[in-house]
Amino acid sequence: DNITFPMVSGFLLLLSMFLCLGCSAKENEVDREPASCEVCKLLSAELTDKLEKSGSSKVVVETGSRLNVKGEWSEQKRMAYKTSELRLLDATEKVCEKMLGYSVHTDKPERYAKGRSETMSTLHALRDKGVKVKLGIPDEMWDDTPAEISKLRLKCDNMVEEYEDEISEWYFKHQDKDLQTWLCKEKILPSNQQDCLAPKPAMKSKSKKKSKKSSKKKSKKTSKKKSKKKSETETKTRDKSEL
Repeated sequence: DNITFPMVSGFLLLLSMFLCLGCSAKENEVDREPASCEVCKLLSAELTDKLEKSGSSKVVVETGSRLNVKGEWSEQKRMAYKTSELRLLDATEKVCEKMLGYSVHTDKPERYAKGRSETMSTLHALRDKGVKVKLGIPDEMWDDTPAEISKLRLKCDNMVEEYEDEISEWYFKHQDKDLQTWLCKEKILPSNQQDCLAPKPAMKSKSKKKSKKSSKKKSKKTSKKKSKKKSETETKTRDKSEL
């Protein structure tokens, strides 16, 4: 079977309506500028993850010796890698590359999530089954980085550069505090731009609603049958007693 671009467009529209029922218009936009709140949230999550992975390191770092004012070489200093500036630099250097592992998910409460969106997963599954799906672009470009994700990575790089001092301050003085709260809520975002930091409730799909409705109908039918049998039994008992 052949599936043309107009057919796929209609399919995608229906699928997005089905999966994103209740989403705001902003969430349903195909391509938009990532909000600072979203960028900061993902940056803090990825930076925390990178630091946690290197936090158990027992490596000792030696700083290079240098000439003092007397023309003498000063001794090298030794410090634990997990408390060194080098660990922070290693973490921040490539943290924004992690943004390229995200995709735009209009079918989920969080717009940016790792892995393919449900729409693209469905299209890939159709193609794997032998269905010819034509999107107007070469097949090898299906999984190319979308423009919105490229913007996400760029804004992340800019945020790391702009707030380098604040990130360093947290690393050396406030690691006892949650990075997202300290950096995003207290340092970067104004109070009216912090909506994305609040946890979002999971979206309920239509299939779950239908299953709930069907289960309710079944329970009603079962209760009706039970009450009917009960009344019939009571009637028979009455008839026997009269005899």
